[in-house]
Amino acid sequence: MNLLEEARRIVAAVRELPEVADVHGGGFGQVATLGAGGRVSGVRVTEEDVTVGVTVRAPFSAGDVAAAVRAAAASPGRPVHVLIADVEVPAAAETGPENRKETVS
Repeated sequence: MNLLEEARRIVAAVRELPEVADVHGGGFGQVATLGAGGRVSGVRVTEEDVTVGVTVRAPFSAGDVAAAVRAAAASPGRPVHVLIADVEVPAAAETGPENRKETVS
């Protein structure tokens, strides 16, 4: 499997995680794998290591997210680094009444 195919596999696996809203390419798109067949944003696979950028769903535990992403992105012989780049917060309608602000007219 080449690096681009490995990146596509990792993105698909990470997107299946319930605590991950999506992969994230970083502020300037620096988390990406480039190859002859294109570009895969959100994961950088090199011969030495793997970096995965993610947007997580709140509430979350950084340690739990990192462990889940590392397990999903496991690549033999390469350490996996996890970048929590953004947090998706539920809309007010998705939170309980205790978290809603009341408007007075």
